[in-house]
Amino acid sequence: MGTYANQIHDYNPGIAPNGVFWTIPISDDAIDVNPGKGSARLAARDMAIRDYGEFVNSLLPGPSEPAVVSFDVRWFDPQSRRNAKEDTEGFAGEFVVTEASIEWSSHQAGFRFQSDPASASIPIYALVGNERNGVFF
Repeated sequence: MGTYANQIHDYNPGIAPNGVFWTIPISDDAIDVNPGKGSARLAARDMAIRDYGEFVNSLLPGPSEPAVVSFDVRWFDPQSRRNAKEDTEGFAGEFVVTEASIEWSSHQAGFRFQSDPASASIPIYALVGNERNGVFF
């Protein structure tokens, strides 16, 4: 287990049969994005998810337990704007560096966690923007 020996929870939706991983459908009302203004919000309440315990186990995929998570992530207060374009990599984007906050909780049999309130968040770096890559480049 090495690097992940101290990890006790790994919440993710697993790996789909087509190989897509760590991706789950989320309702339109859970997302509010305005990249031009440098604001966005991603929020979910009581989302069913699996807890694989640790990262490597989630890739195998190994055993998991049902869990529920709630979160509210916000990007706000634009600081600066950045553009990126890499023709050889097929990537371009327009981004806004922002402040950010998050509040997060989880529960499952025998375990419950609640983060500090969003107001206690100390962001190091946050971005919101539009990106084009792959067939959309």
